[in-house]
Amino acid sequence: MIKAVIELMKNNTEFYNSVRIDFTYHSSSIEGSTVTKDDHTKLANLKPGQTISDAHLSDISKENDAIENLNCLRLFDYVFKNINEKLSHELIQKYQFILKEGSLLHKNVPEETGKYRTTYVKVDDFDPPPHYKVYELMTNLIEDFNVRYPILLEDICEFHIRYESIHPFRDGNGRTGRMIAFKQCLQNGVIPFIVDNSTRTVYINCLEISHHHNDYSHLIKYCVNHQKIFMQKYKQYLMTNSFEQSNQSLERNERLIVEYLTNHIDATRIEIEKYLKLNERSTIVLLDKLQDKKLIERIGGSKNTIYKLIRN
Repeated sequence: MIKAVIELMKNNTEFYNSVRIDFTYHSSSIEGSTVTKDDHTKLANLKPGQTISDAHLSDISKENDAIENLNCLRLFDYVFKNINEKLSHELIQKYQFILKEGSLLHKNVPEETGKYRTTYVKVDDFDPPPHYKVYELMTNLIEDFNVRYPILLEDICEFHIRYESIHPFRDGNGRTGRMIAFKQCLQNGVIPFIVDNSTRTVYINCLEISHHHNDYSHLIKYCVNHQKIFMQKYKQYLMTNSFEQSNQSLERNERLIVEYLTNHIDATRIEIEKYLKLNERSTIVLLDKLQDKKLIERIGGSKNTIYKLIRN
């Protein structure tokens, strides 16, 4: 299923642009961008060689915000094109440079563009570590993540929390951090998620709880919910592609099980049984067939077994 996401983004322009616009619009809006969704879509549709003036944006969208929104789109393109690049100091700093190039920060404080911060910063009531500790902390974070295997959603959430706590840049930490998380999901077979601006307060609260109490569980629950939202929103693309790639005909109830697991990430046999309104034996037969077709996997022992779509 995750392979289906990557292949679709490579081969289906409509799907790629939809994910690209949604992700970058919300990530920019969370940071206070004044660019409207319509204007952001105009920026996304600019052709090579065209500039922001060619987008004919509304008066609502401020110039510097438009520059950074367009840069966020370009960053998304760069990250996806180079999805398998290994995280490093140089790569993360390049992400921030792409995001801030031509912005007010770049013009006024060029030494803070594409480089870790050289000053103290304050984030609401949270004090990130002093600038002279950033490189060491980022080294520990990158090296710790790069040796982990397999990478799970919990690892990605932990990285995101530690990254935002370090706050390595003067500006652009949230957008680069969320972009890194999206890359990490696709790169490691984890269902991606988009942090929606409408849930900004919840997202920020999850980060704050993590900062102050070293409790990652709230952010993990938030991300699991947004994984479900991602799969639900794009299930028409993903279901079609998944079935085409499997090259196997599925019975109606088999399709219903796959759709259910697409929307719920995982489920017990009893939950699937209730959803299909079938008896235990019939449900087990269907689940066994889908396992034989390598579309789903069974995880856990007899008392706590769950079923998930295979991340191929």
